[in-house]
Amino acid sequence: MIPKISVIIPIYNVEKFLPRCLDSVLNQTFKDWQAVLVDDGATDKSGKIADNYAKRDKRFIVIHKKNGGVGAARNVGIKHANGKYIMFMDSDDYLHHQFMEILYSFAAKYGADIVSCAHNKRLYNKILAGADAGIEIKNNDLIQYDIKNTKSKKTNNLIQFATERNHTFGYWKIRHCYPVVHLYKSDLLHGISFDKKIKISEDFPFWTSVLLKNPNAVILKTPLYFYIPNTGSALQSADSKKVFDNIILAVKKSFECVQKSCVTQRWIKIWNREFLWPFIIIFMKNFSGTVREKKQLKSLYDMGVFDNPQTMRARKYKRKIEKIRSQIS
Repeated sequence: MIPKISVIIPIYNVEKFLPRCLDSVLNQTFKDWQAVLVDDGATDKSGKIADNYAKRDKRFIVIHKKNGGVGAARNVGIKHANGKYIMFMDSDDYLHHQFMEILYSFAAKYGADIVSCAHNKRLYNKILAGADAGIEIKNNDLIQYDIKNTKSKKTNNLIQFATERNHTFGYWKIRHCYPVVHLYKSDLLHGISFDKKIKISEDFPFWTSVLLKNPNAVILKTPLYFYIPNTGSALQSADSKKVFDNIILAVKKSFECVQKSCVTQRWIKIWNREFLWPFIIIFMKNFSGTVREKKQLKSLYDMGVFDNPQTMRARKYKRKIEKIRSQIS
């Protein structure tokens, strides 16, 4: 029988957090789900933990594979997911017990291609400040939401509401291009995959591809996803060179994808301001000045990546890049 929701969870060396993650799936008030657990070559007990959950509940499916990164693991999960809707979850994170119930109710009500909620920023900040994650999650999970009174925003122009910037104001803004915190109609993801070569910021080209399909969307501000800080994550533990190289690839692929599309100039202008330049600024903060990195910048410059800065800050960084480019013959 085809489940209504398939949740895809890449797993790599998270034995400390994985039971909490999978328990939050088991404890959903919505029961018609399938969980695809992709063991990405874990060297700790994560794979065995996943297998034990599959023995307890047939809705869990475990796939063991060689390590290839989170993007490649998500791609494997997509291939094995057969739900009407698909969602992604990081294995060190946690779901509010009504996550699936609330998001699916809005997806069904409006026939939405994508439904987005908020992640619990207050919890995230508390844990960063040293609060006990277990206690804080338990207190948040006691909150019961009334679906009838849940505010929502419908749109056929999602690009106007999505941003990677922290300084773009608007109540209904979806901040940052996380693959998580969304419920996607499985048809929406046809032809979209994660680039397995990109290990950091692989979500940028993925999210760009989603936006380019101009999905019929519903936005919720209810904080139903608990994004837990993890210093062992790929981004947090990577050195600046690795961050720079990966975001360069992510920017290049995203830019090429937009260039090949048929979207309006207004769409491109918004995407430049809200997504492209925030990522450019991130990789410039990790720029160490090597000849190799300068050549990478020159390559992007010649492609036209830096042609249309939309903010004062972006124009400042463009001037820096132009100065660097002038040093390369």
